[in-house]
Amino acid sequence: MSTKSFTCGVVFALTLYGGQAVAGPIFYGPTAYSSTADSPFNTSSYEYLFFETFEDGLNTPGVTASGGLTIGWDRFVDSVDADDGTLDGMGGASGHSWYSNGAHVVTFTFNPLVLGGLPTDVGIVWTDIGYNAPTSYWGPVTFEAFGFDGTSLGLLGPFLFGDGFDTGQTAEDRFLGVSDARGISAIRVGTNNGDWEVDHLQYGAQVPQPVPEPSTLLLLGIGAVGLIRSRSLRRGFEKRRP
Repeated sequence: MSTKSFTCGVVFALTLYGGQAVAGPIFYGPTAYSSTADSPFNTSSYEYLFFETFEDGLNTPGVTASGGLTIGWDRFVDSVDADDGTLDGMGGASGHSWYSNGAHVVTFTFNPLVLGGLPTDVGIVWTDIGYNAPTSYWGPVTFEAFGFDGTSLGLLGPFLFGDGFDTGQTAEDRFLGVSDARGISAIRVGTNNGDWEVDHLQYGAQVPQPVPEPSTLLLLGIGAVGLIRSRSLRRGFEKRRP
């Protein structure tokens, strides 16, 4: 390894946010999803974590939607959840979901003042493309996330979602999500029509992991560069000896 390449490595390691080394955003999906057990966020340690199933509306703290509304208990509803009751046996039609209600795009925005800090992990489950799509029951779905400063972290899709039905079938349900240690201010989901549903909005803030102080990293880097330089000079001296 050359001295130059090692020095570049030290500079990269010192890319910090708030005194901590951070990586870029990680996107997830689309992956099959049938319950909260399928969420990639189940295995981490969180300061807070909310799963909004919309079974009693949108009422988890610190989140607002730019459009849409809660619908449920109807043969055209496609929820992840299937509640026991009079519609038993109808799959997703016996639960609730978030319906676009004419909006082609819906943005879910997170309030750090209410939450105590922006979430680091956010995901949502796309459950249905409806009859009013240009191609009934099929559509190109996108998922975009926005960082702590409001700039885009990236876009997933478009993915062609749909199963040819809009009467509660759940096999088409797909998870889309993102993680970013610096915080996620919003996510945006949409397609080319205003007749679709999502469910299981989930968002949480992971407990920060301890990392070496910047001064420690710098000292380690300087020490390693000095060791490499010393060895290089010694090899040069040995070659010049008679």
